[in-house]
Amino acid sequence: MTNKKMWLGVTVGFVALGATLVGCSSDKKETTATSTAAATAKAGDKAAAKRGDVTVTMYDRGAVPASEGSYEENRWTKWINQNGPENVKYVPILRSDSTKKLNVLFASGSAPDIVSEYNTPFRGSLYDQKQLLPIDDILKYMPEYQKLLTQYPQLKKAGTKPDGKIYEIGKVKEAVPAHILLVRTDWLKKLNLSMPTTTDELMAVAKAFADNDPDGNGKKDTYGMNMSTYSEQAINEIFGEGSSKDLLAWGVKDGKIYRQWDNELASLTFKKKLYDDGIIDKDYINDKDGAKAKQDFLNGKIGIYVKFTGGWYDFTMNDMVTLKKNVATAAIAPLGYPKSPVGTFTGAIDNPVQMTTVINAKAKDPEAVGRYLDFMMKPETALKVINGDEGTHWKKAANGCPQAIDAAKSKNEVGYAGDYEMFYSSGQDKCSFVLSGFNAEVPDQKSAMDMYKEIQKVYFDPQREYPGLTVGEHMPVYNADLQIINTTILKEKGDLFVKAIISGSKYTPEQAIKDSQAAWDKAGGKQLEDFMNKWYQENKDKAFLAKDVMAIAKQQMEQVK
Repeated sequence: MTNKKMWLGVTVGFVALGATLVGCSSDKKETTATSTAAATAKAGDKAAAKRGDVTVTMYDRGAVPASEGSYEENRWTKWINQNGPENVKYVPILRSDSTKKLNVLFASGSAPDIVSEYNTPFRGSLYDQKQLLPIDDILKYMPEYQKLLTQYPQLKKAGTKPDGKIYEIGKVKEAVPAHILLVRTDWLKKLNLSMPTTTDELMAVAKAFADNDPDGNGKKDTYGMNMSTYSEQAINEIFGEGSSKDLLAWGVKDGKIYRQWDNELASLTFKKKLYDDGIIDKDYINDKDGAKAKQDFLNGKIGIYVKFTGGWYDFTMNDMVTLKKNVATAAIAPLGYPKSPVGTFTGAIDNPVQMTTVINAKAKDPEAVGRYLDFMMKPETALKVINGDEGTHWKKAANGCPQAIDAAKSKNEVGYAGDYEMFYSSGQDKCSFVLSGFNAEVPDQKSAMDMYKEIQKVYFDPQREYPGLTVGEHMPVYNADLQIINTTILKEKGDLFVKAIISGSKYTPEQAIKDSQAAWDKAGGKQLEDFMNKWYQENKDKAFLAKDVMAIAKQQMEQVK
């Protein structure tokens, strides 16, 4: 397209030149035309030479329909190559085996220029092996990312490695609570109970929901709350522990990192009482994905429901419809985490700054890499690839945001393309926010919006303490030896804590903590503590920590006011 415009300009120039030089000799005209054409051709060659070659990983999720082609070549790869500044070749990497495949590619020296991979320890290992190129020198070709780093300096923190250079590219997402407590307010009213404000009151309300027949069917068939999978993590957060089940509970006191034994004892004691008093499903341990707990809630059998925040629209517009169909009088309201003996905490926040992408140190054309990334980060590019074509795949909704015209068509022709934009910051696009999915003119949707705004207030409350040091993906990465120690300790802790919950008076939380401390000492837990303290002292002013998580949540709430 550029060359066509250039030749058109040359043609117009020839016409103008001929009109001006009517009295000149034909030889002079020919000489002028020849030299002009040569200069233009030379400029065209120079412009063509600037178009570099870039190779990029792409998760192979097996989602491209046969009618669309493959991950290497489909309507979107063609569009990117036709409209972008570089020649791009995509290298599919099986999602379920991505780190293994990438290790092989790096070992053989054939890894692509741009590697997008969600696995934080893997990206850390590439840095340790000096396989990565810092992006500091190519940022001049990436004005879109420069703007983002200015708007969200936390992104620069998260991408900077110990040598002070930026090695990881990330995206900003909407800050959303990882877990939410929802209370059946119709049950509170029926049993003449108030919203709990402390963990003791929470326990009392949950016990009343389990024992006092709140559904009025004359049977003891209700649960006070749920405690399977992520629900148990929410209880950890109430007592100040980080939410990730794959991490130990670390805190900061007097400027030093320490293992939160007191917090773990408090949360373990709470869980055991829930179990011993029949407040939760005694088979909670086998509800691996929380599906049984969800079904119990939808059938009107759970009074305090721990909701994983993903899919708020689907929950309010579909799950709540199911609940109301099963129990016409059902009503719910969000509950901020109550005050515990070890503090008052916000809920954990689903990682709002997700690092995704690194550059191969052997990339042959770093400038082309930067220009490609900049093109893909432009909102108009990203939204084209993510949403498809206006009028074909989407139209503008009342709030100005894209709305699918035909959901099946969009899924078939666009749904597989999201990973091409794995590093795009949806957090700068209000249309990607939870509240943008609702129509305030529809009463049920307006209620759902109002409830979510209330959730944001109580779960992003700056007066509360954030549970844990930071979100899991921004915790420091252990080396191989420390990772073995960590894994050993986590397994031992998990076994001992489950034993304490389900063993009645035979095995107490206090004994579980004591045995866990002994296992910690035996496995070499002191080495983990020394590592964490060294990391903290060197990075406490540079790392992406709890205060940064809360700052982004506040900033985004201001954006949508």
